[in-house]
Amino acid sequence: MGIRNHKGTIKIISIILILGFALSMIISGILFLKNSVINHDSHRQVIAKVDGKKIYRDEFERELYHLKNNMSALNSQKKQQLAQMGVATDTMQELPENILKEYIFQTMIDREVLLAGAKKLKIKADESVINKAIENAQKQAGGKANLIQALTQSGYNLATYKEVLREQEVAKKVQEKVLASSKVSEEEVKKMYERLRYSSLSGRTFEESKKEIEDSLNGEVADALINSFIEKEKAKAKIEIVSPEFKKLYEDSNKVVIEKDGYKYTNASVNEQLMSLYMSTPQGYSQEMVDTIKNGLKSSLERLLKIKAKAKEAGIKVSPELTGLSELSSYSKKYYNHLIDTYKPSEAAMQERFNSKKELYNTQNTISGYVIGDEYTASSKDIEAAKKQAEDIMKSLTVENFAEKAKQFSKDPGSAQNGGSLGGEIDLTQLVPEFAEAVKKAEKGKIVGPVKTQFGYHIIYVQDKNANNANLAKVSHILIMPTISQETKDALVKRLNDVKAELDSKKVTWEQVESQGKYNFSVKEKFKTLAKNDSIPGIGKNDPALMDKLFGSKTGEILTQQEEFGYFLLGKTGEVPFKEATFADVKERIRLEFAIEYANNELENIK
Repeated sequence: MGIRNHKGTIKIISIILILGFALSMIISGILFLKNSVINHDSHRQVIAKVDGKKIYRDEFERELYHLKNNMSALNSQKKQQLAQMGVATDTMQELPENILKEYIFQTMIDREVLLAGAKKLKIKADESVINKAIENAQKQAGGKANLIQALTQSGYNLATYKEVLREQEVAKKVQEKVLASSKVSEEEVKKMYERLRYSSLSGRTFEESKKEIEDSLNGEVADALINSFIEKEKAKAKIEIVSPEFKKLYEDSNKVVIEKDGYKYTNASVNEQLMSLYMSTPQGYSQEMVDTIKNGLKSSLERLLKIKAKAKEAGIKVSPELTGLSELSSYSKKYYNHLIDTYKPSEAAMQERFNSKKELYNTQNTISGYVIGDEYTASSKDIEAAKKQAEDIMKSLTVENFAEKAKQFSKDPGSAQNGGSLGGEIDLTQLVPEFAEAVKKAEKGKIVGPVKTQFGYHIIYVQDKNANNANLAKVSHILIMPTISQETKDALVKRLNDVKAELDSKKVTWEQVESQGKYNFSVKEKFKTLAKNDSIPGIGKNDPALMDKLFGSKTGEILTQQEEFGYFLLGKTGEVPFKEATFADVKERIRLEFAIEYANNELENIK
């Protein structure tokens, strides 16, 4: 319709069993918000102590306030998206406040346990790092005064912000310390590359993939070690819950859902998964959701224990630093990889698969290269022209001729033919904010505008307003969208042709254009294995004629492409010719296919 506030469709994902407590939530900025004014401790209510370190109620209330605000914004977004999809949201339940309270309080306890453990290890924040972070924040804010103003608006002052940074720095140092003796080896990185080289790392060499694999594996190890560190420190820490209200929150959060052989899931695990599921799917809260999670955790623990037994039988060992669910998770991952690495299908089975799917194993003709360019967008002059047109229309516009003028001038295809009418009563919360606000401020029966939004300039006729609900109104509008002038198009073409000249003369490289901010184009796409029937990155369509030109071009040659919606440069940097596969060429790839299928089946059959 031209004024709906479109956002990405909410993705529905499966319930993922999250083992342990995520480090990211411990060091997350939102959960480190402190009191904006430093109160005297004697006037603050202590709700808990961890090894003597006090946790104050105002800190808890502040963190809860910010979490609830974020959840409220998320709920509004979910309801808007669901309404656009035609899904009723009247009965959608939000997460109960007690779950948010349990979640926040458990997070605060775990954070203080982590910091107490760091103190025992004599880990301190590097003040030079803190000062550098403050300096960078001041630059980004445009000066110290602006930073202080921004901090005040967010509930900080400079002192509490520094304390936040110190705690984050300490948490980071703890992570580095526990990871120091357990970083993944070169051999582990190579093995992971071999497992993924024909799937997610297809077309990439080991050297190109090495850093990404290292970071991913070390991240997994770090999370597991931090979770274990917190659990071990928690067992040694003196945790005092002073307030009866918070004692109940803590007890409820730590109630055991299932326990077996010294391993357990508590309500804290349920709360973590509730938060994750609630934020990642269009579902509202329900007891059914809670029951599903609890049943999933019970099944998960039984399954993980059986996998651990099989892993130990296979001689698999995990880091002695791991405890609890992190230990079980490590056994599970290592056992899965062990099954893949050791499975050997018969020669006959592999040969049969090769013969039946030979074409899939052929090396296809592909090219590597870049696309740089931009879509045509209205210039400030184009926008000003649209504004002037809207103002000119308003000079002769009346309630009586509004429908006629809408049919004549409006660029909203959904309403122009209806005289600009958006239908009966509409929900203003479903419209872009500027439009909705203008309607709310206007009097019934009046014409207002021009109102600027992301779509252009709107002239709005407020036909009627609901006396009982400020978010409901009957309106019509005329949308004047900026027309992109030839002058604007020519300016983009010149900018890109200038870049082409620099590339042709070797003054710059593709990599420099890609990385340097002065080459400010919305499309900077790099491709490695582009086949003739693929869509062209950045342009978003398959153009057979353009593909023929691109594949037929010389390596290093730069092509220009004029589209109705934009202008682009394309260059080929390499080419892989077609090659018919032999069994010997792809034998290991086929073995890996069988091995992954086998490993998946083995784990799926462990109930």
